[in-house]
Parts: sequence; structure tokens; C-alpha cells
Amino acid sequence: MKIKTLLLALTLCAITLHASRGKDKHAAAADQGASATLRFDHLALHVADLPASVAFYSDVFGLQEIPSAATGIRWLSLGKGVALHLISGRSAPVADDRSVHLALAGDNLDPILQRLRERRIPWSNSTGTPGAVEHGRSDGVRQIYLRDPDGYWVEVNDALKKR
Repeated sequence: MKIKTLLLALTLCAITLHASRGKDKHAAAADQGASATLRFDHLALHVADLPASVAFYSDVFGLQEIPSAATGIRWLSLGKGVALHLISGRSAPVADDRSVHLALAGDNLDPILQRLRERRIPWSNSTGTPGAVEHGRSDGVRQIYLRDPDGYWVEVNDALKKR
């Protein structure tokens, strides 16, 4: 499955913002009628073992490495100009909070589940049931949660599947 879109539960989805004019006198003075278009560009994760993290995201999710602008950082494409930046040097533990996660959407969850089985990488549903796939969303999307080599939570779903 090729990952086409990066969806992030926090604020990690591709969005476009337009600065509004004249909401109050301070905002009007600040932008003086100018507008800015913004879109989500990348997510950076601080990792302990850079090669292991690159291998995980490449092997399990099929992300392709793209040129990085700095040493000690490797970039993986999430498509449409969005990237995952993996930055080496993490030594502190990652917080165990499933509500803070990276979400990847694809059109078929089954190839991901197969790769996870082959690599003996555990996953669960949103309530933490090992090996379970979440089927409870009202839109019919299936989803799972797993941890990357550093312990960051990753949601994978089939939101791009035609229903």
C-alpha cells in the first residue's frame, strides 16, 4: 500500500489556512490586508537510531527517502510535498500517550497488516486489544495502532478506500 496522505490527529493533516482581514483592529494592523496560504509541510520525530527508524518507515509503510537539507536528519516522502523528518540524537524516552500519534491513511489496510505479521510487529485497536482491527468508525474506516522503534504511536487506517 502506498501512503498517499499524512493525517495527524493533533494538527497533522494537510490544511490550508487563509489569514482573515479586519477581525479586530490588532489583526487588521498586523496583516494590513495581506493574506498567507499555509499548508502542512512535515512532521519531525526525534529518534534514537536513525537507520532503524528509516528502515521501519520504509519497509513497513513503503515511504521513499528524499534528499535532506542537513546531516543527522533523513527525510521520507509522504506524498504531495509532505515529508516525515527523522532527526537523530534522541536519548529521553518517548511519552506513552496514544492520543498523540502520527496517522497514515491508505486505500488498503491488509498489506500493512501482512507486513506487520511478517516482521512480528504488534498492533492493537484504539482500546489496546492486541492484534485487533478497529471497525467502530461510523464512516466504515478500519484502523490500527502500533509503535515505531522509538515508541511513537502510529495510526494506520484505510480512509482512502473507495466505499
